[in-house]
Amino acid sequence: MVLKKIFGKKDVDRKEEEEYIDFNKIVDQPKMEGKVVVKMEKLLEYKDAERIQKEVREGKIVVVETEQLKNKDIGELKRAIERIRKTVVAIEGDIVMGPKSILVVCPNHAAVARVKK
Repeated sequence: MVLKKIFGKKDVDRKEEEEYIDFNKIVDQPKMEGKVVVKMEKLLEYKDAERIQKEVREGKIVVVETEQLKNKDIGELKRAIERIRKTVVAIEGDIVMGPKSILVVCPNHAAVARVKK
């Protein structure tokens, strides 16, 4: 009986060790290698175009909400979109204005599928 209790206890300890999970490894930031990053941005003024250009050059797909700038100053919106478009053309990416004033900007490894009506 005594040996069974001793050996039984060691089996329990061994089982607990096997079930131990290190949460520090799980909580770490996920690695983005090999993944396509999609970033959400707002175009509130002309200078925001520079930030969007940078993100696309880094290889991220950027979904841009433009409604506020459209309501504020349509001319500034057109200038900002033209600036972003020039960068997209230079890196051989893709850009499209979707419904509800959503601009989708893609680097060269992605494209927007257009639906034919």
